Amino acid sequence: MDKVAELNETDIPKILLPTIGIFVPLLEEKRSLILSTPRRTFKYGTTDRHKLDVYYPAEPLASGKTPVLFFLYGGSYMSGDRILPAPADLAYANVGAYFSRKGFTTVIPDYRITPEAVFPDPSKDARDAIVWITENPHSLSYGSFTSAGLDSIFVMGHSAGAITVSTMVLLSLLPESVQSLLKGAILIAGAYAWDTEVEGVPGIPPEVTNQFFGSVDKAKENTPLPLLETFPKDKLSALPPILIAHAESEPDSFLRVGKRFHDALSTLTEKQVPKIIGRGHNHISTTFALMSGQGEQWADEVAVWIQAAL
Repeated sequence: MDKVAELNETDIPKILLPTIGIFVPLLEEKRSLILSTPRRTFKYGTTDRHKLDVYYPAEPLASGKTPVLFFLYGGSYMSGDRILPAPADLAYANVGAYFSRKGFTTVIPDYRITPEAVFPDPSKDARDAIVWITENPHSLSYGSFTSAGLDSIFVMGHSAGAITVSTMVLLSLLPESVQSLLKGAILIAGAYAWDTEVEGVPGIPPEVTNQFFGSVDKAKENTPLPLLETFPKDKLSALPPILIAHAESEPDSFLRVGKRFHDALSTLTEKQVPKIIGRGHNHISTTFALMSGQGEQWADEVAVWIQAAL
């Protein structure tokens, strides 16, 4: 983690490749361990972007429960895959391996991105992946691992993935029967609102903002914070428990909109929404650190929160 601190930058384009370069060799040392995690791939929709990987734990939690954790990666709605190209091909298998070792059946779906996707297509894809799992319980058992049954779902998203997850929740896209299984949402470093200081959605280029949302005005209306502010007050109690997380060294714009979203969520729900800070991390390193043996504390805290929410 010292090398992450040495970058002394928060701007995402400047830290992206250097940060990946720090963790690629660390993950390479753990390649056999990461790839030893049982994994199967399924298709949950009609396109090549409608595939998901399921990572299986060695055994259920001590409680006997087998919660399912979905993870939605980021990429500014321009890029991203559930397995990145070499030499970074152990991401996001490292995320699947890490949380499956915590006892969670971990699902990482791909979803549509621009130019094919427009708002809220990625959130619909997240919904469809979740529904597919609930309708195909055979996918939750593999090899020596047998699921005790699907009784709890958690959804976690990083960066654009956090926008995808929160949008899915705030638009109430999940069918009621599936919504009842959703026990928590973990939002990591999302760009939850238009930031007036930078005149845009943090992390999403202006041309992508217009293409994805349709216009600046629509972007201002359909990011998670305004969706939260217009969410029906009589349905706020139906929102799942939410955990907010971000890296210690996020760009200032992410910290600004993150604080606004966290404060609004706490005020509207009349509950202090818990927050985790990834100490020593930047925007990119949080997920790349998993299974590296460095900087995993934030994820340990997420795992504890999930177990407490069961």
